[in-house]
This record gives sequence, structure tokens and C-alpha cells, in this order.
Amino acid sequence: LVFVTVILLSGCTGTADVQTQENLINDGIDVKILDNSLSESYYEGDPFNIEVQIDNIGDYAVPENSFYLTLTGFNPTSFGKTTEDLKLSNSGSLDSIFDTNNQSIISGTEFMSYSDLCHINDLIDPYNLNMKFYSCYPYQTEVKSTVCFGEHRSDLNEICTVNEAKEFTNSRSPVQATSLSEVYVGNDEYRFMIDFSNLGSGEVIDSQSVESCTGLSSNSLSSMSIISIKLDGEELINDERLIMELPNDKDKVRITNNEASIYFKIKDLESTDYVSDLQVVLNYGYKKSFEESTIIYDVEGVSGCEL
Repeated sequence: LVFVTVILLSGCTGTADVQTQENLINDGIDVKILDNSLSESYYEGDPFNIEVQIDNIGDYAVPENSFYLTLTGFNPTSFGKTTEDLKLSNSGSLDSIFDTNNQSIISGTEFMSYSDLCHINDLIDPYNLNMKFYSCYPYQTEVKSTVCFGEHRSDLNEICTVNEAKEFTNSRSPVQATSLSEVYVGNDEYRFMIDFSNLGSGEVIDSQSVESCTGLSSNSLSSMSIISIKLDGEELINDERLIMELPNDKDKVRITNNEASIYFKIKDLESTDYVSDLQVVLNYGYKKSFEESTIIYDVEGVSGCEL
């Protein structure tokens, strides 16, 4: 599903209907070329600009200088540019979307520009300029649920039920939890199992590799990290009560065919039945791309472009 901006305020903020839980899937960051920024054709010797709008449409604030937009598809030197000239990053934080008065407000917006693009060599025939824009950025998914402890100590099961699939919520993000279940495994330990799917339009990458957007190694693909597991607001990462059940006890979660699962156990140190609020946060990088094209017509008597 695509999150649609309804109104733009001063070019930087927007409003839209508040999303229901079923409509929280998006890419986190929306990237688009501004209307009338890229023409269908240009003429030899005329520089042009490409203006791009970046909107944060999810629930994670992307820090400054961590979103990268890279323009590829042609030799940069043919346009008087370097590879670094075509790699842009956000100069300020892309704040997360927030809800107020039954509306969602887009506040994390930035505009980026590729300026003075002009073919510097003499053209003999029309030049088909095929461009591909890559965007890479860190993002997070937060999953919340109410879970149960101590049921095995009670014959009446009056407080809650342990062994069942749980209701849960997702933050607005491309990776979404699709199921969450809990089971008592003995020795006062409770196992939690959460299935995730990449439901956005891009691919998951390691969050430490977003700067290398167009040159990622295979080790950088499809990797997420568990950065927080809380019960009633208390962090359990590095707490003796938490037992991660990942390969080699690492915090990396690999996605295969856009699917992943995490397993962990929490040891109950209490002596009564009770419910707790569980919060799990996944951190990852996200990569997506889109293509655009234009034509540069040769002009008799004009020899390239002087920049």
C-alpha cells in the first residue's frame, strides 16, 4: 500500500488520514522527482537541474547524513561531474511522521538537487540519457504486544493465557511483524516467536552499509539487528533474564525470500501471574531504486557544453 500525501504545507509538511493497523506498510522514506523538474528532452549546450523531494512517511526519525541518494546510469565525467557529485545525503534529520486530530503529519522533508547537468562533449546524434536513482537509509520496526507470565502457576488461568498467538502492533515501516506467539517451555522460561516480512518495495540491507549503497557486498544484504527488547519499559538486552536464540548468539537476523523469524526466551523471576507490555525493535538498512530518462538533442553549431 502506498501512503498518499494529501496536502503540502510550505513545501515541507503534509497531512493525510491516520492509517489503520492494516495500512501501516510503507517504505519509510518516499523519494520522488518534483513535477516539471525533469523534461522529456533538452538541447545540446543547455544545463539542467533535477530536483528531488525526500519525505519520511514512517515512524522512525532518520538521522542527518544517513540517507543517501545516488544517481547512476551514465559516465559522470561526460557531464562534468564526479561520482561523489552524484551522491547526496540529508543535511538534517528526517523526522518521523506524527498523528494529531485524526491526521498524519509529514514533518521530515528535504529537497535535494543535481545541478548544472550538461553533456560536455559534442553530440552527433540525439543522446538518450537513462538514469537510475538509488536510495539507501537506516530504518527501524517497532513491535508491541501484551504478553503473559505465570499462568503455569495457576489452575484457574484467571489472569491471562500463555500458550497462544498474541495480538500486536507494528510501527509504520517496510518490515512488518506478521505473527507473534508465546509458549511456556519450563524452568520458568517463556519462548517468544515473531515472524517478519519485508512488505515494502525495496530490499533489506545491513544498516552499517547504507553509505555503500551502489556497491554492496553479498554479506550486506538482508541483514537486520535486534537492538531492543523491553518488558514494561525495562530494557532486557544484556540482562540475564533474556536468552537470544539466534545462530552463534549473534544479534543478526537474516531475511530469506523477504521472510525472517526471531526467537528468544525470557526467564520469569516473579512468583505471581501477571501481564506485561513487550516491545521489540529491529534495526536495518533499506535500499530501493527508480529509473528516469530524457533525450538531449544535438544542435548544429554547438559543441558540447562549457561548465
